[in-house]
Amino acid sequence: MVGGLFLCFATYLTVLVKASSVINVVEVKTPSGWVRGYEENYAQGQVYRFIKVPFAQPPVGDLRFQKPMPIGEWSDVRGTREVNSPQCPQIENPIPGFDQLEDNEDCLYLNIYVPGKVSRANKLPVMVWFHGGGFICGGASQYKPQKIVLEGQVIVITVNYRLGLFGFLTLHDPLAPGNYGLRDQIEALRWIQNNIAALGGDPKSVTIFGESAGGMSVSLQTLIPSNEGLFQRAISQSGVVSYYSHANKKEEEQTNELLLKRTGCDGRENIAETMKCLRDLPAKNITEAISMYDFVKPLNVSVQVGSLVPTVDGELVKENFAFPKRWDNEAYRFFRSIDFMSGTLDGEGNLAYLLMSPELQEKLDFNVSKSIPKSALCDVLAPSFVDSFIGNIPSLTQEICDFYTTDEGTDEQSNKVCEFLGDTWFIIPSNFMLSIHAKNNDRSRTFQYLVTQPTPFSIIPLDPPSWFKGAGHGEEIYLLFNMSRDHVPEEKLKNVDIPALDKFSSDVIKYWTNFAKFGNPNSAGIPVWPSYDSKNEQYLIIDTPMSTGSHLKHGATKLLYDILEKGRPSSQRDEL
Repeated sequence: MVGGLFLCFATYLTVLVKASSVINVVEVKTPSGWVRGYEENYAQGQVYRFIKVPFAQPPVGDLRFQKPMPIGEWSDVRGTREVNSPQCPQIENPIPGFDQLEDNEDCLYLNIYVPGKVSRANKLPVMVWFHGGGFICGGASQYKPQKIVLEGQVIVITVNYRLGLFGFLTLHDPLAPGNYGLRDQIEALRWIQNNIAALGGDPKSVTIFGESAGGMSVSLQTLIPSNEGLFQRAISQSGVVSYYSHANKKEEEQTNELLLKRTGCDGRENIAETMKCLRDLPAKNITEAISMYDFVKPLNVSVQVGSLVPTVDGELVKENFAFPKRWDNEAYRFFRSIDFMSGTLDGEGNLAYLLMSPELQEKLDFNVSKSIPKSALCDVLAPSFVDSFIGNIPSLTQEICDFYTTDEGTDEQSNKVCEFLGDTWFIIPSNFMLSIHAKNNDRSRTFQYLVTQPTPFSIIPLDPPSWFKGAGHGEEIYLLFNMSRDHVPEEKLKNVDIPALDKFSSDVIKYWTNFAKFGNPNSAGIPVWPSYDSKNEQYLIIDTPMSTGSHLKHGATKLLYDILEKGRPSSQRDEL
């Protein structure tokens, strides 16, 4: 894991809006205070952007490693002319097209994009975006939603939340409870409930959506019953609650030991003294104390990132939601009360060729740019997966090896290895959540999709190997947001029918915004998207042309679910 002064004249309407004489600045009175927006003009219409609107007090000083504090009411006018707000402190982002923005610990801001004239009377649906980045990198300003805003006539809000150690460090103590990043997201949703009506949004029509870690965030938020009323719909893109979305205690202890040693905060008398030491450090010392390379296990293609991801804190996250004691509990009842859309891409496992370390390639004598051998699956990946959940059981490892082995050549076998990782990381967990949501559920609606059309705008910082097939992890982001294309080689763009791709993008945006408006992605002018139910398990295949399928990855889902269930204590087993 983007000057000048304007003279305004005051026009006081019921929404308390000040419109500028040159129609490019607007100031709006919200319950929190005045906010300033700047007009952007496009062929399809105008968008007002409100950038760097605070939703919580700056999490600095004594508020570092604390739950977010409500922002209260301010006396000045908030909102900057700039197009970006600072992102939260993080490791360097290697992904092309994601601008390296300013880092600042004072980062709890929203970017709000409103179509047309700002008026309380509009009552527009609101879509709230939680960015991805593995809970360790990313930011609200990397995603420009103007196309969604104009074509869907919705308000889109992108949210910063604390990342890495700043967002998730836990000592399992009231002085360091963890999950600050998840709580930031909730505080943002509370601010939106209290203020968005002044900007023309409908607080009773809020959809949360996100991709990868953002999709996991969305999924986690749908399982927190105290969130009732903060949103009505949810879209989890390539990420849901799973065995990878929670840290385990052993990982957390390893991370904390490393952090305290490298920052010189180890050996303190008590937790209070330890936290004081960490709060007194420059932010850079904490950001640079831990890197992903500390957690990558090069010989089994896995990453263990305790204290950098959500944790079971007993308060907000009361149990590991991927392995609940019962499926019919308060958390899952809340989840089943909201409309839910989830989906993936057929090439999610393209992350595999990034994680195939030189050490592993040397050990197994292969070059990932040419192929990934069956031995990587059968001798490394499958045993590691089984061992993580059950222990060393060769018979189960062999089942996985047999299922993902093909005799159709080295290219197909390489893709099978990627398929295994994509299935276990993204597709099978999504199938789990969809099946839980849909079963005997007449309270809300369920929809599934699979993206199979690749775009030239991969978020992976390397060109895919020639053998790789499918739409890779994160590619659907480029169908929704105005992402930078500067990193895409010119020769790649020469072969792209940009008008056709833009039309394809518009169809996807229509599905997404229809769902946000009505809880149903369907409308005239686009192919019918059947709802997902437990019997037929239908889904939309997002490609040219659009089509439908059913029972996505049924065999893989059954195989891997059975393995996971065997690793769960019998006291925690319950039928779906």
